[in-house]
Amino acid sequence: MNRQLRRAQAKMDRKAEIEREKKRAARREKIQELRERRRRQRETARTSAAASAPAERRTYSPEERKRLPGRFSGAYMFATVFFIALQAAVPADQKTTANSLIGAGFFLIYGYFATLYLSRRGLPRAMTTAAVGGVTLAVVLGVMQAVQGQPVDWLMCGLGAVGVLIGAYLGRSVFNAAPRP
Repeated sequence: MNRQLRRAQAKMDRKAEIEREKKRAARREKIQELRERRRRQRETARTSAAASAPAERRTYSPEERKRLPGRFSGAYMFATVFFIALQAAVPADQKTTANSLIGAGFFLIYGYFATLYLSRRGLPRAMTTAAVGGVTLAVVLGVMQAVQGQPVDWLMCGLGAVGVLIGAYLGRSVFNAAPRP
């Protein structure tokens, strides 16, 4: 009797093992199918993004780069960031409307030089990148003033955000209007 029970138990164990293997194989197959579908979706997205992207990064030769506008725009861009930070550090009791307007002017200059700098480097979305960077800088300055307990210079931050957009547009216009070799 014991032998029959062991045989029956072994038979049931084999059946259960076969079922588990079938489930594992089905699960592996399903995972592989999902991976393949995702890979195809990524490839489709890549090809459609490549087709819809108007421009890729342009590389300029040293001779071409010499003739492009904005030769020292990178240094000027970083200098304007420094001056923007200095304008934001003016104590609250010494701030005037003129100081706020000067700070907003630095944002305009930042947008101009950042767009020229990024365009010289051949980035396809130079204007957008410069505008987003400048608006982010204005927001960060406002937040930092609020965190430090100072009154937020809304005039400088607000006009600065608009000034960055105007400066970026001017930078793109100058870069596009420059004669090409």
